[in-house]
Amino acid sequence: MKRVITLVSASLLSLSLSGAAFAAADTHHEDAYKNSQTRAHTLALGGVANPKDTLVKAKVEDASGNNVGTVDDVMLDKKGKPTALKVDVGSFLGIGGKDVSMKASSFKFDPDRKVLITSMNKDQIKKLPEYKS
Repeated sequence: MKRVITLVSASLLSLSLSGAAFAAADTHHEDAYKNSQTRAHTLALGGVANPKDTLVKAKVEDASGNNVGTVDDVMLDKKGKPTALKVDVGSFLGIGGKDVSMKASSFKFDPDRKVLITSMNKDQIKKLPEYKS
């Protein structure tokens, strides 16, 4: 009887561990899917219709999805295409941050989430010179 209980316990433990491994693998798969979906639905800022209306006040994220700031203004060329963005970085409720100017080519736009994505992280952006308007 003791041997049967031990075998059953070992089998249940094995199933439990394999279930945990499956759940971890599934979570990893979901994250990879989410990241690939985000990348698949981004476009260069030159392809954004009405860039001032669309991009001003948009959230800016780094490649890992961390919030790094918001867009305060969009500078356009003569054809109406974005050349640079004024980004508010490091503020909390509009206090304590600074504005920096970043090239439009530094961003991709996710139209589904209405978010700009940059390869720079918050610390790198904070090191940029302050933009004085």
